[in-house]
Amino acid sequence: MRIFIDTSAWVALENRKDIHYEQALTFKNEISNRRYRLYTSNFIQDETYTLLLANIGYERTIESAKRIRALRDKGLLHVVHVTEEIEESAWEIFERFNRDKFWSFTDCTSKVIMELFDIKEAFSFDRNFEQMGFSRKP
Repeated sequence: MRIFIDTSAWVALENRKDIHYEQALTFKNEISNRRYRLYTSNFIQDETYTLLLANIGYERTIESAKRIRALRDKGLLHVVHVTEEIEESAWEIFERFNRDKFWSFTDCTSKVIMELFDIKEAFSFDRNFEQMGFSRKP
């Protein structure tokens, strides 16, 4: 099984003051006991590190980044780098759907990536994934 990890999940896991902190930890433990292949993107990492820096400070952000990189280095996390083709597809989604939605450009790149890798679930607290037709966990 594959699951895409969104910024909101990464931030909740690292920020004890986040309203979703406990829920994120519980779900993290659930998926670590299953055979999930974890996915995220470099755009998600960008958002995550920026938000963590603003909310938990430099030292804890660096520690968090090291944990995320360790998951990648162990082969447990696949970080998809947004290519020009992904950006073009994301722009088409951004332009098409944002007349009545509010999907960030990063959200749109995540949608493209999830479709490319046939990922049906997102570990996220962002309801946009449900609007996009994915299952949002927890």
